[in-house]
Amino acid sequence: MGTFEQPLVDEDLTDDERRFLFLLLNEYDGPAKRAYQLLCPVMGLSNEGGWDRLIHRLMAAIQNKEPLSDLDWARTLFLAEISYGSSLVGSGLDFGTSRDDDWIALLRSIQRKLGSYQGFRLLVANAHYSPSSTTP
Repeated sequence: MGTFEQPLVDEDLTDDERRFLFLLLNEYDGPAKRAYQLLCPVMGLSNEGGWDRLIHRLMAAIQNKEPLSDLDWARTLFLAEISYGSSLVGSGLDFGTSRDDDWIALLRSIQRKLGSYQGFRLLVANAHYSPSSTTP
């Protein structure tokens, strides 16, 4: 697992973008709770306790406008995308579809600000898979 200290970065997100991210992460305490079983390894975690701590730490930082590491911003974006877009792993169709036009505009804005190849590489470097799960 590639855990290492990273500098904290304060991303320029609007209050609406932060509120939306908070709502999406909060889904992991509700309808998307089951996601931890699949997403723990991707987040570099091994159990539900670590998952809960990560989600609550990210939610608190987003709500309090605190900086996060590039890895945590990548985690936040990835988890938000899953929460919003997936009915299998996230909330998907259960997430306020009456406001989809607003939500997708916010998600695209956040993706422009947080999405990067570097973020992808950090997720890959931090992922933790059991040896048996990586063999075909």
